[in-house]
Amino acid sequence: MKFYCYETEAEFVFCVEGAEGRIFDILNADRYWTKIDEGKFIKSYPMDTSWDDAWYLNPEYKEAVINNFTRLGQSWIEGVFDWKNVLSLLARMFKENEIEWYIIGSASEAVLGVDINPHDIDIAVHTRDFYKVKELSREYVIEPLGDNKGNWLVRYFGKLCVDGASVDIAADNKLNIENNREHYEKVSWNGYEVYITPLRERYEVEIQRDRKDRIKAIEEYMNRIK
Repeated sequence: MKFYCYETEAEFVFCVEGAEGRIFDILNADRYWTKIDEGKFIKSYPMDTSWDDAWYLNPEYKEAVINNFTRLGQSWIEGVFDWKNVLSLLARMFKENEIEWYIIGSASEAVLGVDINPHDIDIAVHTRDFYKVKELSREYVIEPLGDNKGNWLVRYFGKLCVDGASVDIAADNKLNIENNREHYEKVSWNGYEVYITPLRERYEVEIQRDRKDRIKAIEEYMNRIK
C-alpha cells in the first residue's frame, strides 16, 4: 500500500493506493474518503478557503503533514493502539506545557475503569492553548490543526496520529471549562489530574448510538461501584 499527498490547482489531496483488507474496509465505510478506483481512495481539502488559516501556505507545516501521512497513514487508519500509553504521552505533554485540556470521548469511560478500548482519542483544549498545541504536535499531525471560521461543529479542529491512535484535537469557546463546567468531572488517573465527560453523559451517548457492548460495559462498571 502507498500513502502519499499531492496537490491540484484547487485541492490538497491525501491518497491511499492498493488498499486491502482492514484498510480497504475502513476507508470504504468512511464517508470522508472517496473511492476512485479499486483499492484507491482520496480525501481532499480545498485550497481556496480560509479553513485552517490557509495552513497549506506554510511550507514547513505542510511538509510535516505530508511526511506524517506518508509514514503514519497506515497505522492512523488501522487505529490499533494502547490507549493508556497514548493518553499518558498526551497528559505529560500537556502538563509540561501548561495546556488546559479535557477528555470528551470514550476515553472518559476508560480512565474510570470501564472495560472498553476506545476506537480513538477525543480531546478538547482551551481555545487560548490551541495554537500552542498545533506547534507542539507537528511530529504527529495528520489532518492540519486550524481555525475553520465557524463552518463546522467546533471552531478549531485537527487530527494527530500518536502511537497508532487517531487523536482528535478540538477547541471552541463553548467547550472551555468556564462555559461548560457542568459537562466536566475532574478525576485522578495515572498521577495526572484530568477532566473527563461525566459517566452519565457518556452512558446516554452510547445508548443513543445503540452501542450495546459499550452500554453493557458501563452498566457493569456502575454496578461494581454501587
